[in-house]
Amino acid sequence: MPFKKILLGYDGSEPSKKALEKAIKLSKTLDAELHIVGVIKPFEFAAIDYIPPEEIEKYEEEELKKEEVILKEAIEIAKSHGVNATFRVMEGDPAEELMTYADENGCDLIVVGKRGKGGFKRLLLGSTAGNLVKYANQSVLVVK
Repeated sequence: MPFKKILLGYDGSEPSKKALEKAIKLSKTLDAELHIVGVIKPFEFAAIDYIPPEEIEKYEEEELKKEEVILKEAIEIAKSHGVNATFRVMEGDPAEELMTYADENGCDLIVVGKRGKGGFKRLLLGSTAGNLVKYANQSVLVVK
């Protein structure tokens, strides 16, 4: 059975750009919908740190704006190849959010790069790819 709805986990890193290329090719070949999702991790701080709520809110707004820019660039790349795609920014654990999105939107394939941006701001792949392979209800394509 061919895939009809493809979910791409995207963070703008080189591995995710390779995954974008593959997802675009698959979408065109299979005439499948392409959904591009970026996930930002919530602000994390130590219990002993006091950070005013306004600062946390400002940080999260800035991260959401940055992620939207990255995803809109991916949408434009897809359009330049004749593929219409939708995007969404989510917040939380990347693997969990991608699986939830895939389940809720009827996606039957999840495409991710082997490793994404790590660290504090964005953790999209690496352990995320492994968790998707282990726990997702959908087929998972990890692009190297």
